Amino acid sequence: MRRVGVLCVGNDSPGINAAIRSAVVKGLDLNIEVMGIKDGFEGLLRDDLEVLLRPNVSNILHQGGTMLGTSLYVPEEDVEKVKEKVEQYGISSLLILGGRLGAKAAINLMKIGVPSVLVPATIDNDLAFTDFSIGFFTAVEHVKNALDVLHSTAESHHRVMIVETMGKPGGWIATIGGLSGGADYIITSTEKPNFEELIEIIKRRYEGKKRFSLIVVESGVELPEEIKKECDGFEKLSSSEIIGKYIEKKLKEKFGIEWRYTNLGYLQRGGSPAAMDRIIATQMAAHAIEMIKMGKVYQAVGVKGFSITEIPYSETMLNYRPVDYYLKELTKLFY
Repeated sequence: MRRVGVLCVGNDSPGINAAIRSAVVKGLDLNIEVMGIKDGFEGLLRDDLEVLLRPNVSNILHQGGTMLGTSLYVPEEDVEKVKEKVEQYGISSLLILGGRLGAKAAINLMKIGVPSVLVPATIDNDLAFTDFSIGFFTAVEHVKNALDVLHSTAESHHRVMIVETMGKPGGWIATIGGLSGGADYIITSTEKPNFEELIEIIKRRYEGKKRFSLIVVESGVELPEEIKKECDGFEKLSSSEIIGKYIEKKLKEKFGIEWRYTNLGYLQRGGSPAAMDRIIATQMAAHAIEMIKMGKVYQAVGVKGFSITEIPYSETMLNYRPVDYYLKELTKLFY
């Protein structure tokens, strides 16, 4: 009987539990024993793992996070210790759930002959080998919901609402979340911000009947020095706060504009996974188990639409995939 060790590497994302569930059920169907490894490679090194059966995963599909826990730890100098543990427990292959850190771990282990299959799980959706990764759809839904909620108070008080999202540097969460939530301007790391355009758009809205604006900003976006210097004490401010103060400086005297700032932070990674995250997680994890059954390891699973793809490991897996140009251009139609 083959034995698979399932573990999570990197940040959690909604839908990972659906993937774990799928791996266990598919494993049982193919006579493969699935061992759940707690807290990533840290758990493996401290022997914290157990065999998973249907009762262990019968009520986790709708739950966010990961029942196994996760860790940001990536084995490098001590990869040989990981190999020893894999051999000690008779694990035929690891099934790694994660984003760029998971890909890095998989490549490191491949170099010393530890087989694995990678299933992409990151809300950032910026891995080069897949259209979508587990957690992205839920994160976008949270951004959309936040914009829906903030719309009414922004309109009531005639304010500029700045909403900060995760996702640097790919821009996927800010762009798709902003598009679905009706953002009036979106700033990401994928292109140089045009602050003259931003001010003109807000000004035009206030001169018309829409005396409010919803601005989505990707966390940590780099700002030009001349914009930073417009704001006293910018060294202690986030990019979103600097943008807010810049808008106020340019437009408050004429329009009396007030701005407010909301950082969605970890709210984007939490909560019950959206339907699409459950579906792609179930698809990819089941396919990963089938690959292991056939001895097809050292590969990442991805999706192209609803079709499953298989991509051999290489350093290119670590490349960032920026948000699609045409999607970025589509958002500008609504500014």
